[in-house]
Amino acid sequence: MTGLFLYSPIALGVIFVLIWATSLILVTIPAFSARGKAQVIRLSIAGLFLFAEAVLLITLAVLNSQEKIFQ
Repeated sequence: MTGLFLYSPIALGVIFVLIWATSLILVTIPAFSARGKAQVIRLSIAGLFLFAEAVLLITLAVLNSQEKIFQ
């Protein structure tokens, strides 16, 4: 049994925003060190990764607020 049932939906949302912001920084740093076509490719891959992560975190937050998971 996990301890996630103790978190309210708002607290879990704040935690997920912090996770996403950290990922944003870590994933985009290598893209800004490149130039030209390599930079565009790296930023596109980073954007795709961040979008997928945001979808997953938002889905988990909604399911938690509806008490379908982490009960």
